[in-house]
Amino acid sequence: MVEIAGVHLLQPLDLVTSPRRSAVALVDLAGRLTALDLAVDDADLLGRIPAGADWVVVDAPLVVPNETGRRDVETVLSWCDVPAFPVSARRLAQVHGGARGPGLAAALVREGRTVRETLPDLVLRELVWERDHPPDAPPIDLADYRAAWLGVRAPAYRPKGAGRARPAGLLAAWELLAGVLDLGGWVPRGGDDWQALHDAARLDALCCAYAGLRHARGEHAVSMGSEELGHLTFPADANLRSRVGLTLRRLDAEGALRIPTGEG
Repeated sequence: MVEIAGVHLLQPLDLVTSPRRSAVALVDLAGRLTALDLAVDDADLLGRIPAGADWVVVDAPLVVPNETGRRDVETVLSWCDVPAFPVSARRLAQVHGGARGPGLAAALVREGRTVRETLPDLVLRELVWERDHPPDAPPIDLADYRAAWLGVRAPAYRPKGAGRARPAGLLAAWELLAGVLDLGGWVPRGGDDWQALHDAARLDALCCAYAGLRHARGEHAVSMGSEELGHLTFPADANLRSRVGLTLRRLDAEGALRIPTGEG
């Protein structure tokens, strides 16, 4: 059975204070959840990704090519009104104490396997948008799309700093994902703060798995970047696909990009 693995990967500082919050979600090509596990450490996490998982999508940078600034993929997203953490070695060291993803990247990649990054907030934001805008519908006027897109927000369910997770946001994110995946009866349990944080990690992993599913099916998704400079995949309707394409071509014409301009 072919499976898509979605991986919620914590940054280094979180590992000290928040054990067992890394998560792995597995879905098959039909969109059925086959596993949803928490991982103790990197070895445990890697062991939960089966050999049959030909697509792996992670919610952390796997490539950090710049000491300062941000990567091209974050630049493109910012022009598309998608906030994205600026990935650079200095920024990751200041905020998270370093980057965990690059050390795992080589272990995640094997012959024939597609490994990508994604942004769970963008996945959920696109799902909110697609409730009223089918992904295969023709794009609307760009100005109208941008004005409407700016008003779309993903559910907030993660804690800020050392704060608590947000139960209302957990359920809102779950409802979006349950509308596009067969979660096999899994729901966030709530309960104490640790359980809520664990559920937030599981939701992030599910977002990654869904991004991989859209990419694997070739259904209304964008994949942009390069293996050396960072490669993102995310669900995208005709409007977002068009805007990403326009932005890639414009920045390339200005000489502002190092990544390939073709998006899938």
